[in-house]
Amino acid sequence: MNSISIKRSNGTFSRRSAGLAGVVIFHALLIYALVTGLAQGVVKVIQQKVEVSVISEPPPPPPPPPPKIEKVVQQPATPKPQAYVPPVVNPPPVVQSANAIQSVTSDPAPQPAPTPTPVAEAPKGPVSAKGNCSGSAVPDYPAKALEDEVQGVVSVVFTVGADGKFNGFSNVGFDGGIPPRYRSSFKSAISAALQGYTCRGSTSLTQEFSFKLDSGS
Repeated sequence: MNSISIKRSNGTFSRRSAGLAGVVIFHALLIYALVTGLAQGVVKVIQQKVEVSVISEPPPPPPPPPPKIEKVVQQPATPKPQAYVPPVVNPPPVVQSANAIQSVTSDPAPQPAPTPTPVAEAPKGPVSAKGNCSGSAVPDYPAKALEDEVQGVVSVVFTVGADGKFNGFSNVGFDGGIPPRYRSSFKSAISAALQGYTCRGSTSLTQEFSFKLDSGS
């Protein structure tokens, strides 16, 4: 019984030793793989940096070409043309004949200009028709004003043309005794009377017409 138990303990020990050895070998391989892989990565990184630094440097620029030397050919200056100066010719002396002097001196003396006849200025403002017009006529009394016993004084300013005939009224004034509704009839009666006037041409004239009723009628 005792011998059998000893053999079993030895087998167990050998198995454990083999397991430990396997674990050690596995770790050693793992460490070797890691070390070799990292070393290759470091070498690749260094190579990339070296390649990058070498490629990034630009090549030196080419030397500049030698300057071209151009020959300048000087053209001969063109001579300027000289201006033509005509020769000076002296005119012959002028000899006045006796006939020419006589014809000049025999001209009649200039006559003085005639004095213009002064033109009478037209009066600036209207003048009275009395003394400047002929054929004065008395206007008719308007029938309606006569029937209604309307009376008063009418002052007119009128113009005549170059022929001395009535042209029209410039102003017509009525006193307070003539109501507005009768004024057109008084104006028409005066206009008809002025048609028979003959006055100084192109003149402005003034005249008063009094319309009064006879109290004895």
